[in-house]
Amino acid sequence: MEEKNVSKMKETNTKLYSIYKMIGLDWIFYYGIKILFLTQVKEISVSNIILSVSFYSLCFIIFSMFNRCIINKIGKKESIVLGQFLNLTSMTLILFCPNFVWLLVAELTHAVGNSFKGISETSLMKISLPETNEKGETFAKVESKGYSKFCYIGALTTLVSGFLYVVNPYIPIVCCMIVNLFAVFISMKFVDIEQLQNDEVESLKSKSNVKNGVIKDLKEDFKFVFGSKRLHTLMILLGTLFGIISIFALYQEVLLIQLDILPYYIGAILAGFQLLVGIFSNTANKFNDKFTNHSLTYIGLIFTTGSILLGVTTRLNIEFKLLLIVILFVFIARAYSKGVFQVLKNRYMNNFANNEVLPKIYLVNGIVSNFCVMIVGIVASVILKMTVLSNALLILGTIMTLIVLILALYSKSRLGLKPEEYSGKDIEYKKVNN
Repeated sequence: MEEKNVSKMKETNTKLYSIYKMIGLDWIFYYGIKILFLTQVKEISVSNIILSVSFYSLCFIIFSMFNRCIINKIGKKESIVLGQFLNLTSMTLILFCPNFVWLLVAELTHAVGNSFKGISETSLMKISLPETNEKGETFAKVESKGYSKFCYIGALTTLVSGFLYVVNPYIPIVCCMIVNLFAVFISMKFVDIEQLQNDEVESLKSKSNVKNGVIKDLKEDFKFVFGSKRLHTLMILLGTLFGIISIFALYQEVLLIQLDILPYYIGAILAGFQLLVGIFSNTANKFNDKFTNHSLTYIGLIFTTGSILLGVTTRLNIEFKLLLIVILFVFIARAYSKGVFQVLKNRYMNNFANNEVLPKIYLVNGIVSNFCVMIVGIVASVILKMTVLSNALLILGTIMTLIVLILALYSKSRLGLKPEEYSGKDIEYKKVNN
């Protein structure tokens, strides 16, 4: 294949990626009214909704273990298309969801879709970037550009979804499906450069993977990641923070509902949150430069101490206006942390990784992250069944603060070092012979 054609394909992917990320990263129109829709329209309890998130994570883990042979066979582009189509199917199931069991089926479908998307999206983008010494920083810029656009669109649609929900609660769901359909069409425009360049090699590799067995490949990936002090520490820390961010997002929406805030005001608050996430995501590199190897610790502490603050203030029964100011302050701080985290997590995983290693790192990260969401979700659901939300915020916030501090001590000598301070196996991939 001519170099000129390859360069043109890479340029096409890079341009499409920002547009795709803007509408295809995750569901828009939905998350702003998710709790409202599932509790008021579908009459599913909050604790069961949180439990369904844990079920999603469990399914994601299971399918991530076995879908790589399919990704190798059909390619990264087709895997992204398949993932988006399954997400569209999942939202259709939610539209007609009559009970909690049906919701679990929808979460199962969503998990399968995201297990294909999660591994393939970033790998496809990484291959499409020029090979330079600044490739990691370039990737972070492209990633932050796409993610910030997603947040801006997400903010606008979250605001609109609150008003649409008042008109008819099903309208935001239909809008989400329409946008998801656009994401399917855009993903079909990507070019799988690696598959075109190495068609015969990939075919042989795919057959080899099937022959050797999925479990053996997965074992190799985990040996690689957990054989590196840097990588296994990074996976645990990123997974824990992902679990905290995912579950605390549900808690904060439940808090707004329990304060009897009207749906369109909830939409406005969550839209502002999403907008700030997009704005703050552009500051990720500056945040990393300032806090270096403490960046992830500070991100985690902002979330967990914010939960403690919300738990304390809601228990004190202070004046509503003052309580709302505290809530908005915590939301802004969380928006800053989430925006920075979404960009830095991919930057850290891309450091020292080549195109062969990257899918392995993302696969293990997806499994570890969703395992953490599952555990935090189960704990959060159990706590919420046993007590009121204000106590749940305080208890869960305290538990997770202690965990973040323990992980900070553990990662002190393992993350944020200079390249020459790492051992060879921490930054280089060597095939594990079984």
